[in-house]
Amino acid sequence: MKAMRILLFKITIPITTALIIVLMGITPAHAITLNFNWNGNNNYSAIGSFSYDENTAPASFSEKAAGQTYILQSLNVSFFDPLKNVIATYNNVVDGVSIPKYFQFNFNTVTQEIFGLIDLGGEVAGETYLKGTVNTDLSLFQVPQSDSDITIDSNSGAITVKPIS
Repeated sequence: MKAMRILLFKITIPITTALIIVLMGITPAHAITLNFNWNGNNNYSAIGSFSYDENTAPASFSEKAAGQTYILQSLNVSFFDPLKNVIATYNNVVDGVSIPKYFQFNFNTVTQEIFGLIDLGGEVAGETYLKGTVNTDLSLFQVPQSDSDITIDSNSGAITVKPIS
C-alpha cells in the first residue's frame, strides 16, 4: 500500500507541473543561434554568431549601447585579414549584456536578415570594428592610438545570415 502511494505521488507531481505550464501558457525558452559573415572588397572578412529566444522575440529588434539587451542573449564576431589570419575576436553580448558602448545591431526575425545601422567589434585604440549601414556601406575600421579611425576594407553593405544546422 505504501509503495502504491509513493508511485502515485511520483506520477502526480510531473503531471501536475505539466498541466500548470500548459494552462498558464508558459513555453520553455528556446534559443536560436545564427551565423553571419561579411566579406570586404579587399578580402578582409568577419564571421560571427548571435542568439536570442525565438519564443519571445518580436518580428524585428534593435540593440544599442552597453548594458542589458532586450532580445539578444549573445553575439560574437571575429575579423580576418586577406590571408584568413584572425585579426581580433570580440564577445559583444554575453548572457544578455552588451559590453561595448558603441554596439549597435538590428535584426528581422521573420526574414532572418540583419538590417540598418550596425557597429560590431572593438572600440579602443588597437581594436577593429565593423560599422555602417546594411545594403548601403559596411566598413572595417582599425582604431589607431591617435587621430581618426582607419578604414581597412569595405563593401556595398552585404552581410549574410544563416541558421546553424
